[in-house]
Amino acid sequence: MSLYISSKQLDRENAERPPVPLLLLSPDLGMQHRTFSEEFEFGKLLQDMFELNNTSGAEEPYFMLPSGCMMMIFYLSPRAASCILCGALTTMRRLRIPAGSLVFCVRFRPESSDWLVEQHGASLLADRAAPLTRYLHGTDQLLTGLRRSESFHERCVLITRMLSAREAGQYRPMAFLRRCMDLILDSCGLARVSEIAATVGCSDRYLNRVFQERVGISPKLYSEIIQMQFSLYSILTTQPKSLLDIAVNFGYFDQTHMNRLYRKLLDCTASDIRYADSSTIIADDIPAAL
Repeated sequence: MSLYISSKQLDRENAERPPVPLLLLSPDLGMQHRTFSEEFEFGKLLQDMFELNNTSGAEEPYFMLPSGCMMMIFYLSPRAASCILCGALTTMRRLRIPAGSLVFCVRFRPESSDWLVEQHGASLLADRAAPLTRYLHGTDQLLTGLRRSESFHERCVLITRMLSAREAGQYRPMAFLRRCMDLILDSCGLARVSEIAATVGCSDRYLNRVFQERVGISPKLYSEIIQMQFSLYSILTTQPKSLLDIAVNFGYFDQTHMNRLYRKLLDCTASDIRYADSSTIIADDIPAAL
């Protein structure tokens, strides 16, 4: 099965700051998606929520881009439900969605993992997953409510009620880390670690330690992920005949350099992503999710 990518749901209204992190679309799965601004009650904590609904008679894969975000994943079907907490992904992963079931995901801002896990917990969960029950009390009741709810909106409301009960609206991320994240986003991932450290007034070593402890990955790797996300958004929305200009505009030395970083993060080239409906990406080539 080839990977299908569509830009129909990408927000074109803000060309300077596209909707990062991106979500890919699948022709075989229904998707609903809600993003949160920082002005929202839990906007300092939540990145977005989305669900993938498989109404077919066979298991379907879904491809998650690396984003640096921690994520709660709920597997829901009429007969059963389960949930995991997934750390920051550094490569594209494949979710298996059984026939007649859906996956509901709650994604947190990269700088807010300390709301869920203790210090160093983010690094231990990077590219891994663990039962959500280890980190969130009352998960069984939440699972029951999510499984019985009849719409994506109801599931979103249940999550916000859970957050309200835990006074998540009072959460504020580490100001230092948030400033670093803004610098990376504002530069489309091109700011060097040394430049970020100099701007915020710390050493490279301290910056790396904070990222490893609170995000789970290094600032350099997170910047590479953001650079990929911005360049991929441009590829999907402009469909350029040549990728050389995209590569140069987003800070790669050339197209070969861009393809090398894409292979590292996505296990495919930028051209594969652009022509993803041509069976150039095969589902079995993408590692299974955690």
